[in-house]
Formats: sequence, structure tokens, C-alpha cells
Amino acid sequence: MKRPKKLETRLILWVTGLCLLQLLVFGSIVYALLAENLQQQTGERALTLANAVANRPDVQRALLQQRADANLLNTVEQLRQHTGADFIVIGDTAQLRLVHPDSSKIGLPMVGDDSQRALSGERYISEATGSLGLSIRGKVPVLSDSGAIIGLVSVGYLEQSIRPLLYSHGLQLLLLGLLLVALSIFSSIWISRRVRHAIFGLQPDEIGRLFAEQEAILNTVRSGIIAVDPDGRIRKLNQRACEILELAPARHNGKLSLHEVLPDHSAYLLADQHLPIRGFELFAAGKRIVMGRSVLQVQGQTDGVLLSMRPVDELEYLSQQLAKLQEFAELLRVQTHDYANKLNTLGALIQMGAYDKAIELIGQESQGFQAQIHNLLEHISEPLIAGLLLGKHHKAREMNIRFEVSSDSQLASIQRQDMAELVSILGNLIDNALEAAQNAVRFRAPAVRVTLDDVGTNLIFDVEDSGFGLAADLDTIFTPQYSSKSDARHGIGMYLVKTHLDACHGTLEVGKSDLGGARLSVFIPKHGRQNA
Repeated sequence: MKRPKKLETRLILWVTGLCLLQLLVFGSIVYALLAENLQQQTGERALTLANAVANRPDVQRALLQQRADANLLNTVEQLRQHTGADFIVIGDTAQLRLVHPDSSKIGLPMVGDDSQRALSGERYISEATGSLGLSIRGKVPVLSDSGAIIGLVSVGYLEQSIRPLLYSHGLQLLLLGLLLVALSIFSSIWISRRVRHAIFGLQPDEIGRLFAEQEAILNTVRSGIIAVDPDGRIRKLNQRACEILELAPARHNGKLSLHEVLPDHSAYLLADQHLPIRGFELFAAGKRIVMGRSVLQVQGQTDGVLLSMRPVDELEYLSQQLAKLQEFAELLRVQTHDYANKLNTLGALIQMGAYDKAIELIGQESQGFQAQIHNLLEHISEPLIAGLLLGKHHKAREMNIRFEVSSDSQLASIQRQDMAELVSILGNLIDNALEAAQNAVRFRAPAVRVTLDDVGTNLIFDVEDSGFGLAADLDTIFTPQYSSKSDARHGIGMYLVKTHLDACHGTLEVGKSDLGGARLSVFIPKHGRQNA
């Protein structure tokens, strides 16, 4: 199997190849322009020299006499050597040479077939092959004093004398190109090292494999996963998230925002992004969803949040059962603590010989507990609600808060699929009331009163406390941030109440209690989701 090239090798080859291609293309163009410019300059110099020679009186006299004396030949030769021209030829109207660098060719016809235009009075630059070879020529007619054409002057530079100068410029251009190639190689090495550092030393094939693995893993897990930027733009979501939120996979084009997907919950999910949320329920896409939030960090910097979600199915049911077991364990702990104190008292009474007092204490405790259970079962026929109230009673007792279930309460057995929501609503309201009552313990005796009613078309849960009341409006109370807690689940108590109320199509009213604090009344339609 052929081993793939490293990133550094690829960049060096790509950048060097691109630079060589550019050098070849632009070098050819520059070389062609340079050659053309050099030829143009040579032709203009030849034409200028030809004009100067044609205007000399001795040249005019020689053409009129059809003979060039030795002085003219010597003068023209010195002028040719001084200007660097390869030849200066003077011919008559019959194109016979009167002056030529090679004396053996004087009197012979001019070669190149490019002199007729000069004899017509035109001054021009031409390129032709003469007796000395291919040359660039400047041709000018010679006029008499009367203006008649009496001959012509041809000044030329052989191509073989121009070529070394062109090669010299070409060599400079080549050296400059090679310098650029060397610079591009060093630049590509530096760039490749920076790029490799930025991608954690991975090679392109490794990055591609990791990307494919990431896609496979994301679309294999049964939890919905959404990676969100700090500003709420969805960076990545897997197929399971699309299924849970009922989104078309093709819709995700990198411009989808969390507000579009979860409009009612995006503000909460994007607030306090440095704090994780270990799991809470919300109502979205027509279903109950359990969602968690983790901080997304890249190179030690917070770069958004990672949301994980699953619908409330068998796994969530087991989680709820576990939560209930934890509550039951807490209840047992409270009762154990309470009864340990009573057992210590009983032990002390027995050791003191106060048997009558010990029997009386046992009777009072038994009668109080039985009366409490009898009172609950007499007014509350639903076992889940009765168990919840009993557990909260013991919790309040441990917190030294008077907990009262109103004698006006009346709740028959409830046959609904959403009993978990009802228990969660009532439990959160009571927990908030207990905390509010405890916060105001320095100002009034702490107390919580619960009233339940199923008269009419609604189930009514009424929870009152002796706290300071609620100064905020209803919309603020339902925001996740409305809380004084600081743990990972802070601010979601009333938010959960709102979520479950939305699922049950219920409403909540806030008022003032005669206990001194707030009174929260929940109204839930009796005919909600019934058991099949």
C-alpha cells in the first residue's frame, strides 16, 4: 500500500509547482516583451542614425556624383564603430552600394528586398536578411537640395549582436525566478509547520478519517446532540437530534440557529454558558424531552455549549424511578433521624424508671402518625399524591416548618398518563414554598399550607407559604434564571413547572397568602391525556 505524503511534503510540492508554473508563464511573457522592446529600441536607434547619415552633405554629394571618396568611407566607418552599428550602407536609386563595411561589396546591389519603400520617400524600420545575416534595419531616403530622392541610407544591427544582450536580461530574469522559487519553498515549510500546529499535528488523511468517524459516531448514538456557538448558531447536530426535533436533515446548512429550533427555551440554554446543566425536562416538538447542557471548550477556551437530548421514554422512566427511590431514601433518612431522637428519649425514660412516660410517648407518636396518615387518606385518594405529601411533611418537619394539608382538600383517584408531570408540578411548588418559608424564619413562624381540589372541570393545586412573597411578575418567575440557588440545576424549579404545565395545558396564578407569603394556584384540566 502506497504511503500517503505528509502535509509538509504536499505543501512544498504544491507551492513549488505553482511557483514554477507561474514562473514559466510569466517568465515567457516577460521574455517575449523584453525581446520585443529590445528590438524596438534597436530599430529606433538604427533609424535615428540613418537620419543623421542621410542629412550629411558629403553623402548627398557622393550620391549625386555616383562615387564615394576615401574620406566619406573613412568617416562612415568611424561613425559605425562609434555607435556600435553592424553596418551602414549607402545606395543610389538603383540600389547599388556606394558605401559598405565590406569594400568588396561596394558597387553590388543591396540585399534584403526591403529598400523600395525608402526610395518612395518613407522612413521605417524593417527586419530582413542581408549579405551579413538577419538584422534590424533603419532605412531613410536621401534627398537633394531640390527635394528629389537621390538614394538611401540603411543602418542595421545584426540579430547575433542583439542576442547576447537579450540572453543577459533573460539570465537575470531566471535568477530572480529561482530566488522566488527558493523563497516559496521556505515559505511553504513555514506555512506547513504553522498549519500542522493548528491541526494538532494531524495529517490530511488522519483528519479525513477522524471526520468520518465523528460523523459515524454522532449518527450512531441514540441521544440527540447539538453543538451551539456562543451566539446561538448551530454548528453541528446529528441525525437523532433531527428526528427528536422533527427537522429535515437537509435543512441544516450551517445557518440554522437555536432560536429557530427551540424558540421557547433558547434564551435559557444560551444563558450562563459556563455552568453545566445535568438534565431537565422541557416540552418541544410536541413531546417531552430530557435535555442536558455541557460546556464546549476548544484549547481551553469556552466556545459554546453542547446539548444532549432524549425523549421521555423507557430510559427517562427509569431515571424518574431512580429519583423517586432517592426521595424515598431521603424520607427514610429523615424518619431515621427523627425516630433516633425519640428512641434516645425512650431509652432515657426507661433507664430512669419512668415507664408510664415512655408508654405515653409511644402512644402519642403512634396516634400522631396514624392520624396523619388517616387524614391524608381520607381527603387524598390518589396514592402518588398522598405519598408525595407525606414525604414533604417529614421534610418540613426536619426543617422545623409547620406543614399543613388543608382540611378542605379533596382529591379522588386520578387516571392519567401524565401523573409524573402532576407530581413534579406539586413537588416543585412545595419545595419552593419550604425554601421561601425558611428564608423568612427570622420574621415569622415558618409554615406551608397545601390545598388540593378536583371540584369542577379542573384539578387545583394551591400552595401557600410564610415567606416574603413574589415581587416579580409571572413571566419573570417562569424564567430559568429566577432562583437563588447556585448549583448546576439552579433556576429550573419554576421552569420545570412551566414546562409540565404547558404539556398538561394548565395555568398558574400568583397571589398573596394569609400566612404572609405567596400563594400559587395551579389549574389543570381534568380531561388531559387519559390512559389508553
